[in-house]
Amino acid sequence: MRPTPRARHGPHSDRGSATIEVAVALPIVMLLLMLVVQAGVYFHTRAVATTAAHKGLDALRVEEGSVPAARAATEGFLDRNAPALDARTVDVARTGDIAEVTVSGDVVSLIFGADLFPVRVTAVAPIEQVTP
Repeated sequence: MRPTPRARHGPHSDRGSATIEVAVALPIVMLLLMLVVQAGVYFHTRAVATTAAHKGLDALRVEEGSVPAARAATEGFLDRNAPALDARTVDVARTGDIAEVTVSGDVVSLIFGADLFPVRVTAVAPIEQVTP
């Protein structure tokens, strides 16, 4: 006589428990992976925004620098290198002997419903003055 499958594995079999464990653990692992990728996108976008602010500042703080030239330099750099920065704004100010460029916006969210990643970077430096 051949034993039935239930008799072979006992009355309290653990068959199928691995499948349930994977079904529970896989979404958690995927969420953690997405959080790591989101952090990478955030820090990369922040670095690009910082570089864009410094590019604009370089165009603004020279002796004959202007607000439109600084804005164009900043926007051009962002257009080429910051596709993950949404709703961005560029504020440029040249007052007295101080030049200031601020880049702000929201980093694209890879996690559904988590639009909580704003970026705001300001670069400030004195205006260069040539003395004879």
